[in-house]
Amino acid sequence: MSASPTPGPTSPCPTCKAAVAAKAPAFPFCGDRCKQIDLGRWFNESYKVSRPIEQADLDEE
Repeated sequence: MSASPTPGPTSPCPTCKAAVAAKAPAFPFCGDRCKQIDLGRWFNESYKVSRPIEQADLDEE
């Protein structure tokens, strides 16, 4: 009897908290749906940047 392969490291999806493998195509999200839900939260201003943008933020290193 062979042992089943051990899954790689996982982390919770920021939207639905499901376990997501680090190698998942939509990482850190579990899928495109959760990714779109998160993007919608930015558009609806549920998320906000905590400080004003400064020129140093725009300069390339």
